[in-house]
Amino acid sequence: MEKTPLSQEGIRLNVFLQEHGIASRRKADELIAAGLVTINGHVETKLGTRVQKSDEITVDGKKLNRKPSKTIYLFHKPYLTITSRMDDRKRPTIFDLPALHKLPKNVQPVGRLDFKSEGLLILTNDGDLAFALSHPKYSVEKIYAVLLSTPMTLEEMEKLKSGVTLEDGPAKPLFVRTGSKEKFGNSTGQWLEIGVTEGRNRLVRRMLETFGLKVVRLVRVAVGDIRLPTNLASGKIRPVTEAEKKYLLDLKKSMDEPSKPKKKYKNKQLSQENIEKIKEAKKKRQSIKKENYSVAMTKRQKDLSTLAKERKEKNSKIVSSIQPKKAQKTK
Repeated sequence: MEKTPLSQEGIRLNVFLQEHGIASRRKADELIAAGLVTINGHVETKLGTRVQKSDEITVDGKKLNRKPSKTIYLFHKPYLTITSRMDDRKRPTIFDLPALHKLPKNVQPVGRLDFKSEGLLILTNDGDLAFALSHPKYSVEKIYAVLLSTPMTLEEMEKLKSGVTLEDGPAKPLFVRTGSKEKFGNSTGQWLEIGVTEGRNRLVRRMLETFGLKVVRLVRVAVGDIRLPTNLASGKIRPVTEAEKKYLLDLKKSMDEPSKPKKKYKNKQLSQENIEKIKEAKKKRQSIKKENYSVAMTKRQKDLSTLAKERKEKNSKIVSSIQPKKAQKTK
């Protein structure tokens, strides 16, 4: 299937509003449904509508700038936090942390890590980048370090590599690597490194649960080539470096480029003349092969006869050199 560039698809209206710091995507949907958003002078109430960056958008009568400044951060999500701004069950969210208090509302996490998972999250207000990093069709690799309460057997490892069936469909990791072991009282745990491209809810945990394995700790250590910085403490955030920013923007750019269409084969009807030419060329190739084979066989036979002659001459010389010595001994 040919990939459609992001610029041609446009961007969802709620994401556009989020990028401009108007509201979260959920609140933006409420603004749209309430008829407070216009696109090029027309009120838009349909959720899921896509807009182009050239469109003129207003919210409650206020016109939005077409190009908000883009920001990208790396964040080390701590254990027992939710990756959202609000939680119905009143659990702590990452935005409750002091390090994230000053972030504008348009900066959101790319993808999610569940309540008990830790590690790398990319936060940005760049909707195209978020889409490129999180959409399954672009297959950006996410790597997790997983600590199990008991080691996996070789048989279980091979089955996991081959893929497992979950309630929402089949799942297969890109790779599974074994790491070091860790003591837990009387038992010994096992670290694994697992790579996936999908963002399904609790995917890594559920794949391991099919073998009855208990996950003690799960840490996302990489998204694409962006690694979790060793000096970024849990609960802390920092802007991306120039090198990290270049990698992410290049990644977004590569996603935005349309793939080259394959050349279509034109099935031209061959004339009888062309068919005869093809047959003649085929015969010629076959005759050349036969001729080459014949030449090679003749040369090989000559080489063998020459070699046999040389050996015969050499043997006769050896025999003649030995015979006089025997005659002297008989005397």
